[in-house]
Amino acid sequence: MLNRFSCIALAGVTTEYLLYGYSEGGLADINKLDALFKSLGFTQKKADSQVRWAVLNTALILRRHEEARAKLADAMSMGKSVGFCIDTIEETIDEADI
Repeated sequence: MLNRFSCIALAGVTTEYLLYGYSEGGLADINKLDALFKSLGFTQKKADSQVRWAVLNTALILRRHEEARAKLADAMSMGKSVGFCIDTIEETIDEADI
């Protein structure tokens, strides 16, 4: 569960980096995640490792599902409902690829 949460927490910063080659707002997300790991008793080395793993895993997922990410971004920018956004993801990603 912590792995999934880590990926979700870093999805924004990872997406920004993949699209633009840099990320401006990600430090706050990383610091919050780092603080969570420390509160769970992680050493700094283990927390850093978890952050690196989450960024790499999230990048792989986003690259694999680029079409769904792009369609979702379009739907969100048009103010579509959450239900519409979920439908967009489900219609774009092949069930066998989940």
